[in-house]
Amino acid sequence: MADTAMMAKTEAKDTQSQGTAVGPAYLSVAQRLRSFIVDERLKIGDSLPTERQLAERFVVSRHSLREALRVLQEQGILAPQQGSGNYIASTDIDLLEDHLRRETPSDATHQNQDIFEFRAMMEPEIAALAAERISDRELRGLTDIVTQQGGERNPRTLRLLDDAFHLGIARAAGNHVVSSVIRSINSVVGQVRGEVYQGPTRHRVSLAGHQEILEALAARDSGAARRAMQSHIARIRGFVMDDD
Repeated sequence: MADTAMMAKTEAKDTQSQGTAVGPAYLSVAQRLRSFIVDERLKIGDSLPTERQLAERFVVSRHSLREALRVLQEQGILAPQQGSGNYIASTDIDLLEDHLRRETPSDATHQNQDIFEFRAMMEPEIAALAAERISDRELRGLTDIVTQQGGERNPRTLRLLDDAFHLGIARAAGNHVVSSVIRSINSVVGQVRGEVYQGPTRHRVSLAGHQEILEALAARDSGAARRAMQSHIARIRGFVMDDD
């Protein structure tokens, strides 16, 4: 009974935190988990404490903790093992990402404005450069992503595919700084881009934008790639900002 009461209090506190944080509570928990890994100097192969221990340490619900663990698994930082919890799979914790999380505005509207302003400045030029440098293998990878996106309806999977598409373009540009920045931006604002896929109209608009960008990349047309990315970001920005 005592354990049940404690979990109920934790759930209530965790739910309250969702009303003040930017995005779901688990994103804040994921950030704290990354800091914990760094602070404890955990190495590849080391195991995390149990879910119960982590939930008590961070004073969060088991649900939010599991979602946070899933985020780190998707980022390749953690690897789950059946019956044995989670192990450290990578110690490449992105310090830029942590800095962005601290420095972006605390309300969703201003965060969206800043992020889309950044994307409008940077990603069209990244796409233009990618059109000049993309390899056949990278082009096939982006084509596979767009094909999968066309048949997908799950919002979480669509967000991951969108992240992979934009990161794939950044990598095709052949600049490690650019790809690191885009990867960090994707992680920080993944929940914002995830909202874009809640309706079929938004899904069609995003898919059409990706197809247009892909065609320009396949043609190795830097000008067309730049224009396609500009148009794509403007449309998605309109959807997200209208919701705010």
